[in-house]
Amino acid sequence: MEDKKNVIIDTDPGVDDAIALMCALNSDKLNIQLITAAGGNGPIENITANAIFLTELFKRDIPVAQGTNKPLVRPAKYAIGAQGKSGLGKFTYNKNKLKHKAVQLEACDAMYEVLRASKEKTSILSIGPMTNIAKLLINHPDSKKMIKEIIFESGTKEKIYGKPYKFFNVGYDPEAAEIVFKSGVKLVMVPSDFGHYSFLDHAEIKRFRKANKIGKIFGKMFDGYRDFHVGDSGAAVHDACAVYYLTHPEFFKFEKGFVQLKYFKDETSDFGYVDTNYGDKPNATICLDFNIDMFKYDLFDILENQLKENGII
Repeated sequence: MEDKKNVIIDTDPGVDDAIALMCALNSDKLNIQLITAAGGNGPIENITANAIFLTELFKRDIPVAQGTNKPLVRPAKYAIGAQGKSGLGKFTYNKNKLKHKAVQLEACDAMYEVLRASKEKTSILSIGPMTNIAKLLINHPDSKKMIKEIIFESGTKEKIYGKPYKFFNVGYDPEAAEIVFKSGVKLVMVPSDFGHYSFLDHAEIKRFRKANKIGKIFGKMFDGYRDFHVGDSGAAVHDACAVYYLTHPEFFKFEKGFVQLKYFKDETSDFGYVDTNYGDKPNATICLDFNIDMFKYDLFDILENQLKENGII
């Protein structure tokens, strides 16, 4: 078997983050060195607890570090309407029964310590707002040479709706994303709309509920999860697509391109968005398409088979 890939996962769980973490935590291709909680889908204390809960649910002893509680310069505007009050839809758990606590270091400093201690370069998987990563690059500029790549979920492979569109992970803290994009670190963009193309329909959600106790937990999460683009048709799976790129890049089509952060302002809006261009000097790998059938096959293989093999259920 090939060597496992070193990875730090920066996440704001989040229902789709929870699906992504199920895939990552049960992959034999990843050496997950650290999980960092990013503000976004709810207050940072809730998000950090959710990350710890998920590591315990999947019986993985991986340190979790709490990030900053707001964007670099903007006020926090959480995605509670999409993810539910707890961040995990209608699923709830007793935070007082968690066995682990977050490490003492703030997320950006915990990232730096992991990067420094690693013999090989480490990938950072960004499936939340980029505040923690931006602070890492600001506070520890020498970390750039220790990062193999930053794989991020946001933006679209091409413009949609005829005007710039704010996707949450960048829109929550665009100033942080701008720092990351200008850092010179190798970037890989997994567009957010992949999560719309590959959404779980009602039959697939039912399959989750019937699979096992983990599937039932996700069923409760889905009950309180609503993505604007998918609506009542099912559950979007944006972040799991980014994990799938990390574990199965052979099922993706991609092209070199240039990504940058631009701002859109009018009488009612002020937000940042990802602008992509395939003619400029490339600074990123941009995913254009992926094999949804294989993605779904592997997702359900984890749920229905690997969880049992790994002693989770």
